[in-house]
Amino acid sequence: MQIGFIGGTGEEGMGLAYRFALAGHACVIGSRAIEKAEAAVEELKAKDAALPITGAANAEAAAADIVVVTTPYSAQEATLPGLADALAGKIVVSTVVPMSFEGGKASLLAVPEGSAAEHEQALLPGSTVVAAFQNLSAKKLLKGGPLDADVVVCAADPDAKKQIMALAEQIKGVRGVDGGPLSNAKLVEGITVLLVAINRAYKTQAGIKITAIQ
Repeated sequence: MQIGFIGGTGEEGMGLAYRFALAGHACVIGSRAIEKAEAAVEELKAKDAALPITGAANAEAAAADIVVVTTPYSAQEATLPGLADALAGKIVVSTVVPMSFEGGKASLLAVPEGSAAEHEQALLPGSTVVAAFQNLSAKKLLKGGPLDADVVVCAADPDAKKQIMALAEQIKGVRGVDGGPLSNAKLVEGITVLLVAINRAYKTQAGIKITAIQ
């Protein structure tokens, strides 16, 4: 399938595009500035020139079969409403974490809707928003090699949730875990803030694993 990335020029968007392209999916890295999208594609194709990745404006990325939002939380309000018609009827995956850094410390921002994913759903009422991939290390995604991590997936629609869980498992070493309804996305987004503190304390790129499930 074709997977589009809205605001895909950051490490998270590029890392996920790299992994899904390795799995055989055609990936479109979107950006407000086409030059940034094309530069991101060049960087990824330096790893493997055969990767099925292209760069485009966000509107073109929104035409993909499944769309992944990797913008900063602060950019959602300005970016997504203009794409609502193009994204209607589609699964839209939120990887966004509403996080701020002050005094060298990360903190979770309060979101009126409850989470960045629920905010996305409010901005895109015709889409099915699924929250996933917030806790994967972007640096590990870009580095390559198997990961050893779970991806907790939250959504109101059970079929969409299963589809994204299966997509997550196309990244080597990743398991998709059912995290319940979209309202649980706030808890998963908060784990990212915790991981930032752990990574700084242990100088690593930690992920999460859920025990006692098969």
